[in-house]
Amino acid sequence: MTDLFSTAATADRCAALLLQDRIRSGETITRAVLNAAMTEAYGGSDAQGRWTQRESFEILEHALALHLRTRPYELQAFADVVAPIRLMASLPTQTVRSEEQLEWQQFSTPADIAALAVLLANAQPGDVVLEPSAGNGLLVAQLRQDVTLQLNELDPARRARLAHSFPGAQISGHDGAAITSLMAASERPTLVLMNPPFSRSLGRGADDLAAVRHLQAALRRLRTGGRLVAIMPDWFGPSARLRDLYETTLRDVAVRTSLRLEKCYAKHGTSIAVRLYVIDKTPGTSVPSTIQRSSVAEFWTSSRSSTG
Repeated sequence: MTDLFSTAATADRCAALLLQDRIRSGETITRAVLNAAMTEAYGGSDAQGRWTQRESFEILEHALALHLRTRPYELQAFADVVAPIRLMASLPTQTVRSEEQLEWQQFSTPADIAALAVLLANAQPGDVVLEPSAGNGLLVAQLRQDVTLQLNELDPARRARLAHSFPGAQISGHDGAAITSLMAASERPTLVLMNPPFSRSLGRGADDLAAVRHLQAALRRLRTGGRLVAIMPDWFGPSARLRDLYETTLRDVAVRTSLRLEKCYAKHGTSIAVRLYVIDKTPGTSVPSTIQRSSVAEFWTSSRSSTG
């Protein structure tokens, strides 16, 4: 008998490769283009029950990760962020969410925010890089390729895609809030990039402090002297409603950059504001002023104006 799981995985791979080719060519990926690739790969349409719209967005993210791993543009300075900004503009807005996506807070990192995070991370050859909630790999796909990747992801379908996109990575399926002990046998990272679930925890269900639990675990796991770049919920800040928690969590580290972005997740189907932090695991007392922008595009434009 045909293994249905194997057949689905093959269709996933086929659809991702079809979309990767279209992204590489510079084609605008409309919903029609996305649907056509899925229908070709699965041998039928969503109306026929062969796939769902939510699955199509997951496959699009997989294709995007594969594309970004080919290093399609330079990413060495803030001026280079214009390329992923344009790339995001060529993709459709994710308008459909599954119960599973909502349950596990699976909101992947848009490529332009990921590019900004990668630049701020400033990875060096030989770095050991951990992503504790790796999703489809979009946050780390633009990293230089002479680093060691540790990619942790609970969802098995996303883990399988990570293995395809990052064949040399160490891939695990632990609770990201418990990696301090669960990854004890692995080499400790020198760099962490993370976009944790904001309000759901394994075993806890709804959990307003989920992101902080993940951040605390990652900071414990990070080597002394290492760097962590985190995308956090808007309330996690020095002047927000849980200021004491913010100060306690970051008491023994140095916050180098604090950036607030208001509408940067629109393409991924949500209007939430987020904060992006660059944190070094070294003693520090000064807290930088928070830079506020509506989007990565506005941040890039203002940065160009201030240096020009």
